[in-house]
Amino acid sequence: MNDKQESTLSIIAALLVLFTAMIAPPVSALLAVLLLVAFAIYKFWHSRQTTN
Repeated sequence: MNDKQESTLSIIAALLVLFTAMIAPPVSALLAVLLLVAFAIYKFWHSRQTTN
């Protein structure tokens, strides 16, 4: 995945969290944490794949 795709996914995730915050703030907080953890795991996995 290139930088443009990663930034697009980050923007989509941020908008999803913002719109969810208007409906249910606790769900929004949980969603934000889950998306950040998923993105961190992806970046870690991707960096490990490129070094091997």
